[in-house]
Amino acid sequence: MRLFHKTNIDFLGAKKAFIATSIALILIGTAALVYRRGPNWGVDFTGGAQIVFAFSSRPDENQVRGIVEKAKVPVQSVQRYDRPEKNQVLLRVPLQAKEGRDVAGEATRALTAALFPKGLEPGTFDLNLQGAGPLEAKLEQDDPEKLAERPNADPKAEYKRIAAAIIGQRSSRALFASIDQAAATPGVSPAVAQWLKEKTVVGPFTLISADNVGPQVGHDLRRKGAWAVILSWAAMLAYIALRFRSPSFGTAAVVALIHDTWITLGLCAIFQVEISLTVVAAFLTLIGYSVNDTVVVYDRIRENREKSRKEPLAQLVNRSINETLSRTVITSGLTFLVVLALFFLGGEVLRGFSFVLLFGIIVGTYSSIFIAAPLVIIWEEWKARRAAAKPAPAAVAAGKASRGR
Repeated sequence: MRLFHKTNIDFLGAKKAFIATSIALILIGTAALVYRRGPNWGVDFTGGAQIVFAFSSRPDENQVRGIVEKAKVPVQSVQRYDRPEKNQVLLRVPLQAKEGRDVAGEATRALTAALFPKGLEPGTFDLNLQGAGPLEAKLEQDDPEKLAERPNADPKAEYKRIAAAIIGQRSSRALFASIDQAAATPGVSPAVAQWLKEKTVVGPFTLISADNVGPQVGHDLRRKGAWAVILSWAAMLAYIALRFRSPSFGTAAVVALIHDTWITLGLCAIFQVEISLTVVAAFLTLIGYSVNDTVVVYDRIRENREKSRKEPLAQLVNRSINETLSRTVITSGLTFLVVLALFFLGGEVLRGFSFVLLFGIIVGTYSSIFIAAPLVIIWEEWKARRAAAKPAPAAVAAGKASRGR
């Protein structure tokens, strides 16, 4: 499929203007990074905690922040998490000076006190906040099935199964909206269902997850993430230089990759996109996508160079870009549409990942045409001028002979 037939656009005619534009974008991104004092590193890299809560109704992020901060738990950010209908929020808590502090527990108790005070009363068992272990112990203690009176029954094994089934049902729903939902768990007997209605309650929220990252782990992840990007650049440089038998192609491709990465990182700084492990994965994906697009153009240049060795390089490169234009637009356009859908429909979890790819595809496609190819021309023209400036071997030998006489 071809969108364009026999195009003859002079892409290289304005190469200086496009390179100047790229330099300006890099400077703007650098200024943003300096102003923001570096990227907006997430908890993965700085250390701290990420706590996810699910609510029975749509939560108010400002209210959640106020409740948790009132309990002296510092909050870096509170944002909607996953799909809107799941009513989940993600709290990011910075690294604490007090080692071993249970910020997830403190935040949970603060929310319980504010939203469901009954949950803190002695003897109250909240099915939305307790796990399978405590539920199993309470079932064994009350023994609603009267298993202790049966000679061949194993209360511990049976109540462990029932507790696991109930908590598994809660996990599939995120949280129980009512006791009836818990009582309707498959495998729960009428006696246990009645016990649930009499002895337990369901609060308005549940703790989905709480992940802690230490400072050393965060430092190591940041170092390894940077090395992953740098080593990928080096591998691309080596491969392309060998594949096309010229350092100009490899160097230009890597310069284009650095160009794409730095401009996208600058956009992340401008829009305060949090740099997490997922976002680093997006940068590595961007590097692979961008170099693939560049190699397609380079491959056509190599093919045309073998067929038309006398054609001026600038003219040949321009023709090669025109010949691959349909493929570039179709591939980049379709990928862009997919990532655009991911950006708007993927939820908060994938927002940073899709942001990097969204703008990275634009910048990467631009650099393949307006940066990588022109840099090859500039390099090769520089080599030609340098070779022309050197005296011919015969002239050098004659000069030495005349000095000898």
